[in-house]
Amino acid sequence: MRWPVTADAGLSIRNAIARIDRADSRGIVVVDDEDQLVGIATSRRLKETLFDGDTPETPLSAVIEEDPVVVDASGSIRTVDGAATVLEDEDGDSETVVAPVLDEDGTVTDVTTVDLTNTTASTVERSASDETVLVVGGAGYLGSVLCRQLLDAGFGVRVLDPLFYGAAGVSDLTETDRFSLHRGDARSVSTVLDAIAGVDAVVHLGGIVGDPASELDPEKTLEYNLHSTQLLASLCKYHGINRFVFASTCSVYGRSPDDDRRLDEDAELNPVSLYARLKIQSERVLHDLADEQFSPTILRMATIYGESPRMRFDLVGNILPAKAYTEGVIPVFGGDQYRPNVHVADAARAYVDCLTAPIQDVGDTVFNVGSNEQNYRIDELATVVADCYPEATIEYHDDQTDERSYRVEFDKIETELGFEPERTIRDHCLDLRESFESDAYDAYTSTRYNNYETLEQAPSYERTEAVLESDSITLERRQETVASKEA
Repeated sequence: MRWPVTADAGLSIRNAIARIDRADSRGIVVVDDEDQLVGIATSRRLKETLFDGDTPETPLSAVIEEDPVVVDASGSIRTVDGAATVLEDEDGDSETVVAPVLDEDGTVTDVTTVDLTNTTASTVERSASDETVLVVGGAGYLGSVLCRQLLDAGFGVRVLDPLFYGAAGVSDLTETDRFSLHRGDARSVSTVLDAIAGVDAVVHLGGIVGDPASELDPEKTLEYNLHSTQLLASLCKYHGINRFVFASTCSVYGRSPDDDRRLDEDAELNPVSLYARLKIQSERVLHDLADEQFSPTILRMATIYGESPRMRFDLVGNILPAKAYTEGVIPVFGGDQYRPNVHVADAARAYVDCLTAPIQDVGDTVFNVGSNEQNYRIDELATVVADCYPEATIEYHDDQTDERSYRVEFDKIETELGFEPERTIRDHCLDLRESFESDAYDAYTSTRYNNYETLEQAPSYERTEAVLESDSITLERRQETVASKEA
């Protein structure tokens, strides 16, 4: 039986959800001191009670279903009290319920599902099709790729995104039954509460991404990149959403004093930008919130490259081949800086792997995401590009515009999750050539392909007084609801 069993009806909702998650199941069974069934509670039901105003410390006894459908030793389907079960609802539609299996003594031995319209039972299996993932920033460069991978894996996907860069990354998904798009951002309490209702996991990719874009308005970057993380994670923890995957960056390693050494997850951090410093602070927030009831996973991403439905040409792995094809030059500034690289499709797969791994294997854990083989100096990267575009020449510039230089160790994620990137810079260069030849990118220098230029020309990310007022009202109402429940 995969559902955990407890003889403690006073177990809190918070701890019950944690036990359910650790068991990789969908609910919990409550028995008495003689192992007789008292009731059941599904994970979804427990989370719904939190949204309805119950506190995380509310005991199971207050929320369990005390007369569920059961399957007895003879195979008969009945309720706990022995009443005959209605086998068809008023509309004649199928109704599937979870049912404990009891032996001759009434002891719980298993959990199954029962279709009440034809009285058939089947084993309870946890699958992606039962789960919904909220992807904050899901319309972006990495998010739009991740959404497709999650849908392919069978998950339901909900996106929360302010759409600074438009909805093109996910516009073709909006007709998919298991996908929904919510325009808004994670700085708003009311918006976050709406977005997390009914979800099983959260991937937080949101924020102002990249060093130049982050420097445009440091105060707003602080809101989007740190305050929103704290708000989102705190609300998820309160509402029993324990699986939380956060996008950090290998930029936290900044300027390494020793380029001969690859930096693992325990290496000293040396940020040289606001973007990296706020990622470090966000990581600390998540570590402080982590406990047995909240299990955040932090993924420090290598520099991402590759094609995406929301394409970017302000990334070194994309801009160099683009310039090689269109201008016949590969500009290198400085060139001796080390940078790890990872294809966007591989990066997205790391998130899927974390969402499907046992939560105890990824909870309160940091993983570098990339591959040892793709640690390149910028001039080495330019050489790979030149091999794929022999008609282009490398142009070296003495002025170095980026202080970052770090080589990164990626053994941990390979050892613990079996994650290995499948794509290389060379693969990407050849793919991008085909895309340019087919006119997939009419003008790669367009504003829409550049985070900094988009935000600079369309600073539409103001936090309005209406949002602040709405948040205040939401918090007051929620506090009143909780107070009335406790009274």
